[in-house]
Amino acid sequence: MSKYNFYKFFTLYFILFGIAISVLGSFVSYALQVKDINFDMAKKANEIFEIKTDSILKPFIENMDNTVISLVSNNTIKEFLKTRDEHAKNELEQIFLAVSSSQSIITQARLICKDGKELIRVEKDNNNDTNIIVEKSKLQDKSDTYYFQKVSQMKEERLWHSKIDLNIEHGKIEIPYKPTIRLAMPIITNGEFSGMVIVNVLVENLFLAIGKSSAFEHYIVDKENNYILHANDKFSFNKYKNIKRSLNEDFENGLEAKGVYTFALDNILKNEDKATLVFKTKKSYENSLFKKELNTIIIILIANIILSFIVAIYISKTPTNLQAALVKAHEKLNEFASIVDKYVITATTKPDSTILSVSSAFESSSGYTKSELIGKKMNIINNPQQDKKIFLELWSTILKGEVWSGIMKNRTKKGDIYWLEQNVVPTLDKDKKIESFVSVGVDITAKVELERLASIDKLTGAYNRRMIDEFMKKEIFLHVRDSKNLSLIMADIDHFKLVNDTYGHQAGDAVLSDVGRIISSTIRKSDIFGRYGGEEFIVICPNTSSQQALILAQKIREEIENFHFAEVGHKTISLGVATLIANDEVENIIKRADDALYIAKKEGRNRVVLG
Repeated sequence: MSKYNFYKFFTLYFILFGIAISVLGSFVSYALQVKDINFDMAKKANEIFEIKTDSILKPFIENMDNTVISLVSNNTIKEFLKTRDEHAKNELEQIFLAVSSSQSIITQARLICKDGKELIRVEKDNNNDTNIIVEKSKLQDKSDTYYFQKVSQMKEERLWHSKIDLNIEHGKIEIPYKPTIRLAMPIITNGEFSGMVIVNVLVENLFLAIGKSSAFEHYIVDKENNYILHANDKFSFNKYKNIKRSLNEDFENGLEAKGVYTFALDNILKNEDKATLVFKTKKSYENSLFKKELNTIIIILIANIILSFIVAIYISKTPTNLQAALVKAHEKLNEFASIVDKYVITATTKPDSTILSVSSAFESSSGYTKSELIGKKMNIINNPQQDKKIFLELWSTILKGEVWSGIMKNRTKKGDIYWLEQNVVPTLDKDKKIESFVSVGVDITAKVELERLASIDKLTGAYNRRMIDEFMKKEIFLHVRDSKNLSLIMADIDHFKLVNDTYGHQAGDAVLSDVGRIISSTIRKSDIFGRYGGEEFIVICPNTSSQQALILAQKIREEIENFHFAEVGHKTISLGVATLIANDEVENIIKRADDALYIAKKEGRNRVVLG
């Protein structure tokens, strides 16, 4: 393809790309704006709720609560309930009348005795909208009413709120409908219920105040999903009007749907309704917000498309010039991949460790060909001597989708040991499930061998003094931290100088080698054995008490005593035992073992002494 054709191709490509980005950007922007609109509507709903409750509902309820409290707090009530004095009754009637007249929303205020009979009732006269005192002959027995049953069972003077319902007179709902809430408080005398004050409050104006806003339709539902307040007044108090109205008819997707906001009112209306105030976003309000945002997005989209044409013509020159550089970079990448394949030990396996691919470097290190490896399990190169804990740790890590790093002791096709410093990386599919494992390793066999040689005494095969000192520091730290026993055995070959002087250094080296082999085969797997210098040996005994260490030391002494050394014959050793104590350091415990060894030598050799 010529440079001119590439220029036309990239120009068209960037124009289409610019249009696609503009459309996508506009879509994302619109989605974000929708999200912001939803957030703003939720915020607005919360603000309206706070205004409605803090400035209207709460003050309304608190005012009525205080009215009931003020009536109950009047000392004349308890006196009247006790004496039934007519003078006190007249006084109370005037108080009830004054309180009712001062609050136009109070339709009834009553004093009921402990038997459920009305003693005083002040109510609103529907004919002239004034409050009147009901004559004695018209007072009723309210002992069977639900509110008397509730309040009479209360053991302390506290407020009680009824459900919000329609006012009932003589067993029938009063028409026109009068939404009503009753607030009551028991009167307790000497710990016993002696009567109650109850006030009927008209909530029609309250509902008008909290039931409307420009953005939302307002509803109040009780715990049984009956409407107390409905945007269409016909369905308000549908339970009491015997009108069936399901929530699904107004909220197709339930109260959790987008654009519907609910607020509990039971901390304000402390009654059995467990009422919830529901705001449903008006379609007209929602559409106006979305239309405004959509118009803005369209303008931005058109501007972006025009800009895409201009930018595409200009920037198309750059990709054309980059074509040659890209081809060259591709060649370099292939060259780099070839280098990685040749020098980096990599393998890809299935989740069950079946090998899918290996690098040429993997072939070289393992001695197997790719055809011999692919389809086989990764354990084809496992060394039987590898610590099983390493495999458990590896699988535990990578099966959780995490990267494992560590050192593996492997075996070549010929059976030779080689060491890899490996990183095993899980690769995941789109469902976050493990698809394969990629192993990347570095051959550190030479390094491991150098480290081994640097830590081993060549003559005896035991750890050298440098390594023993490091082990001592580590073991003391671990045993102090875990409050466990730690013991130390120091051993020295008796009259070793005489061996060198009599038989020569070559025979002395043979004795040292045999003693090292005998001690190494006698101690436990958990013990750490080393040559501490000259003819002196040391055994670190983790999780071992002094008595257990003495038994082990005696066993070592007996094995040496009973062994026949070539050319030299029989030899003995002396041993000193020390056990870790509080605040011990490496030098302290070694000195105590060494002092015990000295005593063993002094007392005749071929013995064990506890320091």
